Amino acid sequence: MTLRRLSILLLAALPLAAQDASLGLKAHGLVPMSDLRDLTNGQIGLGAYVFVDIPVGDGFRFRPTVGVQQIPKGDTLGLAGAKTSVTSVDLMLDALWFPGEDAQHGPYLVGSIGGQQWRVSSTGSSPSVISATRLGVAGGIGYQFSPRLGLEAKGFWSPIEKNLTATGLSLGATWRF
Repeated sequence: MTLRRLSILLLAALPLAAQDASLGLKAHGLVPMSDLRDLTNGQIGLGAYVFVDIPVGDGFRFRPTVGVQQIPKGDTLGLAGAKTSVTSVDLMLDALWFPGEDAQHGPYLVGSIGGQQWRVSSTGSSPSVISATRLGVAGGIGYQFSPRLGLEAKGFWSPIEKNLTATGLSLGATWRF
């Protein structure tokens, strides 16, 4: 099943979600590490997600997300004249735990798992394009400032190929409608 079909199924399931569920947006900056840093010469990336925030009890929430990430073309380290950009389309499920059992205010832990469609495009003396759909995981911390606005920092990991792993940090803001 493709990521596009899963996205459509997620959107179709929205009316079935709990009545307390709310839609939201997330925007974040992305700092690549390890293999991604070498490919893009440390270029900072951007990402955006649409999510459904579903309460499942005091202090717990699920957040199915659909989004994209983009790291612009950067000089590939060690390869003169080569430039590489990296993009991903993601379908993830976030689990949020608020230790104070107040999902409207305060700190929380977040863990994510899902599918990521990666595309690595290189130009230069030996241009190439790598496309792969892989499992992705992430984890981090957040703080809910108000019932609508939150801030979170996450580390992520996803194997693109045998010798190419996507790792990095993201810092972003969430907005619940």
